[in-house]
Amino acid sequence: MRSVVIEWTEVSSHRAVVNVPGDFDPEVVDLGDALGSLEDDGFLGVVREGIVVRFLDAPDPAAEELFGC
Repeated sequence: MRSVVIEWTEVSSHRAVVNVPGDFDPEVVDLGDALGSLEDDGFLGVVREGIVVRFLDAPDPAAEELFGC
């Protein structure tokens, strides 16, 4: 068994249909915070990219197991 550090970026996709005021202007509101407050986040999927693996010099007994080691 050996230990590695793995880093990656996750990009998630979401879609929601919402009702907004008649004078709604997406350029002047904080959509990021507002979308985070939705009860249904409209999650469609996730893509993991930019995966980087770095080997450690010694095993880490506290590390989670991956691939049934």
